Amino acid sequence: MNTGLIVFVSITIILLAAVLVLVLFIRYKVRQFSRDVFGTSTLNEGIQKQKEIMSETPRSVASMTTIYLPQIKRDFPEFNFEQYSQKAEVVLKDYLNAISEKTELANTDCSEDLTLQVNNIIDDLNRQGAASYFSQIVIHDTQISMYKKTGATVEITFQSAVEYIGYLSNENGELLSGNKDLKTQTVYDICLVYIQDISKIKEHNHGEGSVGLNCPNCGAPITNIGTKFCEYCGTGIKEINIYSWKFNRIDEKTKNTKHF
Repeated sequence: MNTGLIVFVSITIILLAAVLVLVLFIRYKVRQFSRDVFGTSTLNEGIQKQKEIMSETPRSVASMTTIYLPQIKRDFPEFNFEQYSQKAEVVLKDYLNAISEKTELANTDCSEDLTLQVNNIIDDLNRQGAASYFSQIVIHDTQISMYKKTGATVEITFQSAVEYIGYLSNENGELLSGNKDLKTQTVYDICLVYIQDISKIKEHNHGEGSVGLNCPNCGAPITNIGTKFCEYCGTGIKEINIYSWKFNRIDEKTKNTKHF
């Protein structure tokens, strides 16, 4: 064997040994990192453990209740936070269940716009030949995150920290996104608006949509909603409030968990 070949073989052996040492060193460091950070022997086990921890950890919400509630109470003294936060949670669960079951959203606290939103989601799923499933729904917290008045429009946004098993599958039942085993932790906005309630107008007008009430004493027409006294005889008039609170829109804030 000539000297050049011996040198080449020697250099090759040294390089291979160096690569082996480097690989072993990196593997040792990865294991050490995994033990220090995750408490597991391998990085894959650590990542899986972290996913499991995240699936059990509720998301935080933008809680502005203490800021906005006094403003809301000044504008609407009858507004009850506990009542409407509970309604928001019921509406959110009905919303998710309607999507899962592909049925119409049947909740009298919802506006036509929210019902239409659900119908559009279901139509979109049907066009894709897909289905979005939600089960084991738990709502950890609900707070007011926004209060906005723009002209005649009044909006209160509730934000809820939500937990569920959620996933998207195709018509063959094959998983497209989400996880059938791990819980999803996410956040939803539920928008409550103060809007004209057509049913109240019809109720006071025997099924007609126009407003045309009469004084109970003299029978004179009352054309202005909010009138306190009859302009003809002065009799006190009970005010008719044709506006009511309705849940108008629901949006998922944690975009990386969106299933539809």
